[in-house]
Amino acid sequence: MIGSVRPRRLFAATLACSAAVFGVSILVGNSRAQAGAVTFTCSAADKQFIGTVSSNLAQLSYWSDALVSRDVEPDVVVKQARDEADQVGATRPEDRTLHATRDLLGSMFVEYSKAVAANARGHDDHVHMQNAWRLARSVHDLLAGAKTGLGAQGCDVTPLLSR
Repeated sequence: MIGSVRPRRLFAATLACSAAVFGVSILVGNSRAQAGAVTFTCSAADKQFIGTVSSNLAQLSYWSDALVSRDVEPDVVVKQARDEADQVGATRPEDRTLHATRDLLGSMFVEYSKAVAANARGHDDHVHMQNAWRLARSVHDLLAGAKTGLGAQGCDVTPLLSR
């Protein structure tokens, strides 16, 4: 039969085990840090993100032009912009800059869809369009600043900057 363990002994044993695990993790972490710098290369997920965004920006341009020329109903453009936000949101870029860009782009597509929907209902779309443009500028500035570093890693973001 197992006897009861005194709380002080249990606390001491738990503390000793925690200290041992913490010490080992520090040693292992330091040895990995000293092994050399980790180099990043553009992953397949990063390249997929760039391709998806490039395609979605081209689609947004097409649908926007069709809306201006009245070749399409606003509801179609709203749905397309939201679908594009979902498609961008479904990507999983590994690079931190591309990950941040993904979140900004998703918000940009949603704001654009809200602007088109508001305009179609006869409401003021200014705030939503202003937000969409602000987000687009943020994306451009973020990618322009990281273009050289991303390019050195094999991620060419030039197609995203030319849109």
